[in-house]
Amino acid sequence: MKDFVSQLPRLVLVAIVTLFSLIAYCYIVHENGIIPLGGKKAPNYVFILCGQVILAKLFVGKNRGSSVHFLKLFGFQYIYVVFTAALSASLLYFFYQSPIGISWLQDYIGGSLHELVQYQKEIIQQEGAAYYTQLQEGIRGIDAYSIAKDDFSQKLALAFLPNLLISLYFKQ
Repeated sequence: MKDFVSQLPRLVLVAIVTLFSLIAYCYIVHENGIIPLGGKKAPNYVFILCGQVILAKLFVGKNRGSSVHFLKLFGFQYIYVVFTAALSASLLYFFYQSPIGISWLQDYIGGSLHELVQYQKEIIQQEGAAYYTQLQEGIRGIDAYSIAKDDFSQKLALAFLPNLLISLYFKQ
């Protein structure tokens, strides 16, 4: 337990640096004319992955392979991921409630619906009219809460396997 408590300031610092990196990534993507939602938002997970590696390396220190139990390292990294995911989801929720965020969201929804109309015939032919209608309703239903919820759950799900592999590598 002492290991966790002594590492918490580092965890918080790396989480904040990761969060600022995520913000910078979204800003750069937006400045290049791309709305940072959907698949355009997913590459920001690389920052969390880098944070996991940095924290694991710092947690183990110079005693790699002998000083840290695998589950301690795994748990510590997962605490980082949960903390960062919660901060990121909260920030996204509040951002997409703001006037700028609402305009970005409306642009994204409008562009997605426009793209959907372009492929309407193919979608209806392959999947049916009910599926097409369901897609339209799903796109129109995107809001700040759904973005934040997806961001949180995706970060947790995507972190499991890399977390496992990083913990095994540093426990080696």
